[in-house]
This record gives sequence, C-alpha cells and structure tokens, in this order.
Amino acid sequence: MNKVVIALLLASISSPAFAYISGIAILSDAKSSNMQVYVNGKLYNKQPGKFVRIKSLPGLFHVEVKVLNPYDKTWYLLRKDIQVEKGYEWYYKVVFTKGKKPSLQEVKRYPVYSKYFLNPSLYNRHFIS
Repeated sequence: MNKVVIALLLASISSPAFAYISGIAILSDAKSSNMQVYVNGKLYNKQPGKFVRIKSLPGLFHVEVKVLNPYDKTWYLLRKDIQVEKGYEWYYKVVFTKGKKPSLQEVKRYPVYSKYFLNPSLYNRHFIS
C-alpha cells in the first residue's frame, strides 16, 4: 500500500516539471534552400529541410546551421549561441541577401502552452547535460 502511495506521489510531483519545457524553431527563408541543424554538436535532421523544431529543457544552446544559399548555390555554416528560458519557444529565421552571407535572426518567441508545442511528434527531444 505504501509503495502505491509513493508511486502516485512521485508521478504527481514529476508531471508539473514537464510543463516548463522550452524550444527552438528554425525556418529557412527561401523556398529552394535546405538546411541541417546541429545543437551542441548533435545533428537534428539527417535529411536537409526547411523547418526544424527542437524541444528541450531551458539552457544555453550552441546552434550551427548548415544552409544552402539559393543565390550563389554554396553551403554556409551559421553559428549562434541561444539562451533559452523556460516556458517559451524561440523562432529563428535564416535570412538570405544577394551577395552576402546568410544570417540567423530571431523572429518571435511564443509561450509553450500552444497545441503545436504539446504535440511530441513535431519535435526532436534533446536534454542538456
């Protein structure tokens, strides 16, 4: 009986801990460009794509985006350190300008409590160690 009560107590305590998760979403600006995203040295999308969403705990992320520039057809490596707070998802966009290196710019930040954020199939899960 005591083990059941302790198990229920632990389950109720740990469930609010997952309510304050955070995330990063990176979007490619151009239709014809593909990107690969590395966070803290780990590759998140093996197939290059236009949108990557990462769900994790809050902390500091070292983000590297390998992106194909549609104007000169060369691959660029963009690096940015992103400090993520709990309860928010940051949206970043890769912006291309003709004749210049692409840049990674912050677009918006949204609260975590949206139906898209709570759908686990939309995210790659990665905990910060």
